Amino acid sequence: MNFTAWAHWTDGWRDRSLMPNDEGLRRCTCGQFFLLKDMKADKEGGAAGGEGLPSTLAVQDEQLPECFASPVSAEVEVAARLGYWRYLNHGYRRDYVAHRDAEEAATRAAWLAQNSDRRTWWNRLLRRPVPRYSRPEGSPFTYPPYEPNPEQLANMELLCELLQPSGPVPHGHTLELAEIYRALGRFDGARAVLQAMAPKDFGTPGRLIAQMVEEKERAPMRYAM
Repeated sequence: MNFTAWAHWTDGWRDRSLMPNDEGLRRCTCGQFFLLKDMKADKEGGAAGGEGLPSTLAVQDEQLPECFASPVSAEVEVAARLGYWRYLNHGYRRDYVAHRDAEEAATRAAWLAQNSDRRTWWNRLLRRPVPRYSRPEGSPFTYPPYEPNPEQLANMELLCELLQPSGPVPHGHTLELAEIYRALGRFDGARAVLQAMAPKDFGTPGRLIAQMVEEKERAPMRYAM
């Protein structure tokens, strides 16, 4: 399975990924929401080859509230709410990218101004290379403030309840729970979730989330694998 993406985010979103960003949530043409993992093959008659079965559709972001307004199961509600959480973060993602691009452009421009091509005619004749840009160590790395609106806060609070170890969907979304606690500014809760995990299960996102928890930063962060 190829998880290659141009960029990853701590809320689980992947930019330009070969893998879908949804949680396997689908909608039957009959209107029912379900998860792909819950599909069962019908071994009787023509239905085994898919004949006579209704087709399924990917759920559009705008339809997700309809799904969790009357969910068929807690797992379906979690899938819809996780998708909606990431969808509502897209506005911040755009601000983050614009901010980072502008800051990096300024850093590069300053470096080029200080490292212009000063080769002598002899070095040019010998085809000595011009200085090549490399991001200077200690260069500024800032990002815009993260200010979730009431709709985002309400959705994250409900996800926290659903994803508790004693809740209806306790397994499979541990890092997401830590990230949601962090986004809510509940850093002690995020730290407790991470401390209950084995360090080998952190991976790059877990380590970054842990770092941001200690720095008391709430914003979704972009990173490369």
